[in-house]
Amino acid sequence: MVSTVRVRRSVDKDEPAFFRVIVRLGSVLGGVPAAVVAKGAASMVKRIPVSAERQAELRQDLRKNVPRHMKHALYEYVRWLHRNERPAQRLCQSGVPAWIVHAEKGDGGLTDDERRTLEACPHAHLVTIPGHVFLLPNEVPARVADIILEAVSNTG
Repeated sequence: MVSTVRVRRSVDKDEPAFFRVIVRLGSVLGGVPAAVVAKGAASMVKRIPVSAERQAELRQDLRKNVPRHMKHALYEYVRWLHRNERPAQRLCQSGVPAWIVHAEKGDGGLTDDERRTLEACPHAHLVTIPGHVFLLPNEVPARVADIILEAVSNTG
């Protein structure tokens, strides 16, 4: 029991308190908290350095989310986080070539342990995009496209 509590505390540090509260409230309030998240995400789109047209497209896509589906997905995500397994280690043990693309700041980051695990993994390719990036495909699309091309050319 004590080790489970420790695991949950360390996992909880990786997710903002607001997110955890929203997921927990979903068990009482149904899809209402997920709808709040969708509205908040849509408002965050204005901070992304893309054209006004692209921002409108992203907001439109976010409006298509069904709150009860989001509630279920968010709950499963938190449940997955609370598993007693380490994601970087599981990925490496899978034996499958993988490209892990993340921003230096803005996407949740990697722990030092995750970075060491992925850097030591022979089939994991860790790519760190410099700076603060919230939505990689929208903010640095050319870099993401280059990474995808590299991944595809190296797996064929």
